[in-house]
Amino acid sequence: MNSNSKWVYVNNDDNTSRYLLGIEGSNPIVCFGINPSTAEPNDLDPTMRKVDSIASFNGYDSWIMLNVYPKRDTIFENLESVIKDEKHKKNISVIVDAISKYEEIDIWVAFGNHIYDREYLIVCLKDIYEKLSGIKVRWFATGVNKCGAPKHPLYQKKNSKLISFDMDSYINTLK
Repeated sequence: MNSNSKWVYVNNDDNTSRYLLGIEGSNPIVCFGINPSTAEPNDLDPTMRKVDSIASFNGYDSWIMLNVYPKRDTIFENLESVIKDEKHKKNISVIVDAISKYEEIDIWVAFGNHIYDREYLIVCLKDIYEKLSGIKVRWFATGVNKCGAPKHPLYQKKNSKLISFDMDSYINTLK
């Protein structure tokens, strides 16, 4: 994205949770990961650099990174074994605030196989999906893994094409 872009960033006081990271623009794509890592404005990690590249390749001038769960950690196994309700509620609130300002929005689901590794992550995803039901959303992915989960951006090429993703069907397959 260009150097005149304005960053948006929402985190908690001790920066252990990140709810939103993005660049404002007139044609954004929202990207959903599983949980945030170390990226911050002007200091993107490899995953966020890939999100930036793929978004640009697909014609978007900006992006908003959201996550199914907001706990920041570079090691997935460090996520809590059970949901922390206050984190989840704050995450839902930020997601709804970020997306509800658009009449319609493109959402790229990119959380990979880890969605299946904590039972509460599926609950979180279903809650997010339900809260967005009143908004016109076009769902995309860069492909799906063998288990059916949308592919994580880190392992995709910079010129990966976003393809339509049937989120309704995917949600219905989750237990």
